[in-house]
Amino acid sequence: MEEIIKLKNELLRISENEWSFPKDVDLDGLALEMMKNIGAIDPVLRDDLILTGFYNLVYEKKLSKKCLKQLLAMALSEEHLFYKLGTENDDSVFNRAFSILIVGIIIDYHNSFGEELIDEKEMSDIFNQIIKYVKNEKDLRGYVDVKGWAHAIAHSGDALTELGACNYLNDMELMEILDLIKLKCSIHNYVYINEEPERLVTAIVKILDRKKLSNEEVKDWIVRFKDIELPANFPDKQYSKVNIKNLLRSLYFRLKFKGGYDNLVSEIEAVLHYYNTNYNEFSE
Repeated sequence: MEEIIKLKNELLRISENEWSFPKDVDLDGLALEMMKNIGAIDPVLRDDLILTGFYNLVYEKKLSKKCLKQLLAMALSEEHLFYKLGTENDDSVFNRAFSILIVGIIIDYHNSFGEELIDEKEMSDIFNQIIKYVKNEKDLRGYVDVKGWAHAIAHSGDALTELGACNYLNDMELMEILDLIKLKCSIHNYVYINEEPERLVTAIVKILDRKKLSNEEVKDWIVRFKDIELPANFPDKQYSKVNIKNLLRSLYFRLKFKGGYDNLVSEIEAVLHYYNTNYNEFSE
């Protein structure tokens, strides 16, 4: 507890100085200590200080490559990203949900600065671990009273966005990301209420903008939303339907206003019409 209080006070001092890091501070050591406490229950420490501190340390290139690799390994470990994976409604989600953000930040660093921080084999392993994590994350809460943001699925969307931008990924891996997003947005035990579909759509658009997937592949992916088998019982059927429609609506408007995707916009419209015709009891 004393170490956590000390870390919070140190980060508070640095943040109050507009995130100007003192020259006498071992920044690599500070970053590793921050990573150890990434799942803190205190939302100020976790979100305002540790996460914001990481954004400043990483993007201002304050950390050594060795430290970045250590942080990545820690974030992907059983002590963080996979800690109690599969549990619901307990505090372990904060550890996982903020660890996936750190993974995304470091992938973005690799993508943005061209410093070959991660080699192709390492990225393949990272890809598999991210897919495994997102597929198996069961705690879907967004904002948690008193304790702040969990938002594991929105944060996963951020990481998938950076992963989808990585040049190492092949067409099959990009399509696997799209299929994973479809899977997470057809769940029937929870309705996303904190803009999760918007964060996931950002990952979809990032992949589409790369133009590695053919137009036909993407159209087929959209059309296959009609093949999702909805539960028969209430409220599961409604939850699944709402999640699917919210993702498709978000994607529809994002592509419509972005421009250049008229054919895909038409396909999304057709799928939404299908859902409206077959599953909307309020439609005339």
